[in-house]
Amino acid sequence: MGNITIRKANERDADEINALINNVFHGEQDIPIELIPIPSKMTPQWWCAEENGGILGTIALYREKNEWHLGRFAVSPEKRNSHIGSCLLKKAVQEIFSSDIQEVYCEARDTTVHIMEKIGGKTTGKTVPFFKGTVTPMVLSKDAFREL
Repeated sequence: MGNITIRKANERDADEINALINNVFHGEQDIPIELIPIPSKMTPQWWCAEENGGILGTIALYREKNEWHLGRFAVSPEKRNSHIGSCLLKKAVQEIFSSDIQEVYCEARDTTVHIMEKIGGKTTGKTVPFFKGTVTPMVLSKDAFREL
């Protein structure tokens, strides 16, 4: 993966993360721009993949209806298929499960379903249409998590 750092994001990363997720979710998937931000009441925590000072990927953990969710998982188009997403997800999940969180939920696009299954995630419902594409509800528990 070269000289890529995967780390917890900070406030200085916010503009670049927002640009990336808006490009991926609004620009590529036609998700309305107003649905993209995670409200602060959901206490989002962000991780990012960085190379030479630029953000290549991101993922967030947030609380919704007494459950922890992973979302806003995005990798720059030019860096896809380079395992950055897998490494980013794995690092975030390792840190999440090092706390008292026992399971995380997500609504995964096809690519994310495959990554989640490799690390122990399970499908919890039917795949449904979602803007351009589909999403599949999934859960990953601390006990099932497999580090690759």
